[in-house]
Amino acid sequence: MEQFIKIIDTYFFNYHLYELGKVEFDCHYGELIFFKGNPNMLTLFGIYINPEHRQKGFCRSILQYLIDKSKGQFKYILVESVMSKILYEYLLRFRYKNRKFKRMYDGFMYKIKN
Repeated sequence: MEQFIKIIDTYFFNYHLYELGKVEFDCHYGELIFFKGNPNMLTLFGIYINPEHRQKGFCRSILQYLIDKSKGQFKYILVESVMSKILYEYLLRFRYKNRKFKRMYDGFMYKIKN
C-alpha cells in the first residue's frame, strides 16, 4: 500500500502542475489513473491492481486514503470508467464513514463531508 500512498501524495502535492486530462501512475502493485478537470472533484479515472496482489484490501485502502486526503481540497470523489464488473459491484457496497458511493451516469460519486 505504501507505493499507492506515494502515488496519491505525489498527485496531491503536484496537482497544480498537471495539465487538464489524464495523469497516470504505475507501481509494482498496479496502476492509478486520475483525470484532472473539475476543481471541486477528484476523479479517479482508473484503478488497476495486478492479479497477484488482488484480494488484499488495496482497493479499499486506496479509496479510504483518497477520501481522507481529499477533505478540504475537493468536495467530491468520482470513480469513473468502471469497466470491471468486480470493481462495479465493489463500489455498490463500499461504505466509509457512514457514506456510500452513489451511482451516477459517468461513474460513482462520493461526497466528502467537510
